[in-house]
Amino acid sequence: RQLHLSSYMFKIFRGESPSNFLYKFSYISGGSRDGASCNLYTPRSKSLKNFYYLGAKVWNSVPSELRNINDPKVFSKVYKNKLLDSAIGDSNYTTNNAFDFVYKLN
Repeated sequence: RQLHLSSYMFKIFRGESPSNFLYKFSYISGGSRDGASCNLYTPRSKSLKNFYYLGAKVWNSVPSELRNINDPKVFSKVYKNKLLDSAIGDSNYTTNNAFDFVYKLN
């Protein structure tokens, strides 16, 4: 789920999806620690299944060097490899099927 959602968010910010999706997200700005890394504002969500909530949460977990990739296929491949490498290398890794869980890369 995390890979697919981050790939879709990548396409949204590269202009490869309907433009109305792009205007649903806003960057954090001001004196916030997250503002410098161009993270997105994470809206409140009662169900934690809202696309805009999950999309922002997943996008904020994507490292900045991956956000700068230009090709969606390359992005997906590199991100998938990083996710797998992090999970394999993490001795404390456990499967978590919570809908809003986002695995952090090492």
